[in-house]
Parts: sequence; structure tokens; C-alpha cells
Amino acid sequence: MRRVDLLPAIYEQRRRERRNFFLVIIGGLVVLVLLIGWWLVLGFQVGAANEDLADRQARNSELTAEIAELQEFADLETEVQTKTTSLQTVMAGDLDWPALMTEIAMVIPDDVWLTSLSTSAGQTEGAAVVPTETNPIDIDAREPFGRILFDGEALSMRAIANWLIRLETVDEFLAVYLGSASGGEEEATFNFTNTIELGQDAVSGRFQEGVLDEDDDDEDEDEDEDQEDDDEDEDEDE
Repeated sequence: MRRVDLLPAIYEQRRRERRNFFLVIIGGLVVLVLLIGWWLVLGFQVGAANEDLADRQARNSELTAEIAELQEFADLETEVQTKTTSLQTVMAGDLDWPALMTEIAMVIPDDVWLTSLSTSAGQTEGAAVVPTETNPIDIDAREPFGRILFDGEALSMRAIANWLIRLETVDEFLAVYLGSASGGEEEATFNFTNTIELGQDAVSGRFQEGVLDEDDDDEDEDEDEDQEDDDEDEDEDE
């Protein structure tokens, strides 16, 4: 049996229009709900990002405060380094005078006495000429760290000779020179001048930590180079 629609076609058209209208409204509501959800998610993300930013800014503020507190110690360290460098520069020519005077007191004969002394050492070496600095011939090939010039008197020439011999026994002294000696006959005493050259053992080493180590390393390198040169010469001779 065939179904027959007796309603005019306009009613069917209106029904489709209403259905389409409701579909559009439902679609619009779905889109609106999705937009609201997306907006809420973005809001949560932005809120979390703002909280994280606030935490990081607070941490940065704390670190800035800590850095400001630690800067005082950095300034102190810089000051210590500056003063240490200055002390190393000033004390570069410092001699171990207590040890030197003790050695001199132990070897000076009873019939010899000193009237004055002058010295040059370290960075002041050569600033004020001490005898033997300008000698054309060196008694000792090693480079002296400094020199001490003595003026003194003795009861005899033998006493002066004994004084020089005793000075030679001191490890801190590289070489001993007699500058002049005069007197005798009518004079009761003999006047003399003599110079001693000082080795590295005479250095006090105060405030020179690291500097002396570098010097020792340089000396070791020079010795190694000299040894290599000697070995090459021997090989060539063979």
C-alpha cells in the first residue's frame, strides 16, 4: 500500500528549515562550549605561568641579595690578592737577616770586628754599586742574589785571612772577596774591606709563596736544557 502525504509541500520545507535551524543552534552551542573550555584551559595555563614567574622572580631577588652579601667577601679577596702582590714585590729582595747575622757572629774571629756594612739584594741588586758587581772576572759563576760589603778592623793580617777563610764555610755565601787591607807598623790595627756574594739560601722567602717555586722550575728547566746540550755535544763528538 503506498503512503500518500496530503499536506502541502510548504509544510515539509518549513519542517526542514526548523530542523536546520536547531542544528545550527546546537552546533553554535557546541562551539561556544569548546571556546569556553579552551578559554578556561588557557586561563589555568596563564595562571600557572604567572605563579611560576612570580616564584622565579622571588628566587632571583633572593639570589641578588645573596650575591650582594657575598660581594663583600669577593672585595675582601681582591684586596687580599692586591696586598699579597704588593708584599711579594716589596719583599722580593728581603734577606734572612737573623740567620745571616747569626752565621757571621759564629764565624767572626775574636781579633776581628766590623765597623759598618752595606748591602744590595733582589730588586735592589746593582742599584747602589757594591764592590764585585763591576768586576770583569767572577770568582763564582753562579748568579748572586745579593752582596754585603763589610768595613772592619783586625789586630793582624792573619786575623783578616782567618776571617775570610771562615766566611767561605758558610753555605749562604757563594764567594768571598777581599777589597783592601792596610795598616800595621805604627798603627795598632789593620783596616780592611771585603765583600760576600749571597746565594738563594740567604733569601728570607717571606710572602714569596709561588714566586720562588716558579724560579726553581725555571732553574730546573735551564739545567735540563744544559744537560740536553751536553748530551748532543757528546753524540756529535762520537
